[in-house]
Amino acid sequence: MIVVKFIFGIGAILIGIWQIYISKQYFNNLRKQSSPLILALIALIASLAFAAFLLVYGVRTLLF
Repeated sequence: MIVVKFIFGIGAILIGIWQIYISKQYFNNLRKQSSPLILALIALIASLAFAAFLLVYGVRTLLF
């Protein structure tokens, strides 16, 4: 059971870091996109919120 929690924790942290990296690239290319700016910002905020959730979940899984 401890190994499964460790794998889930590390996996969640790594996916959270990857999500932040992808969001940064998306933000850098935001002006070049043809979609409306407000929808792109909503997608970016949702992506960063998901990344924050994954990071918190991963750390809590590893600590508790």
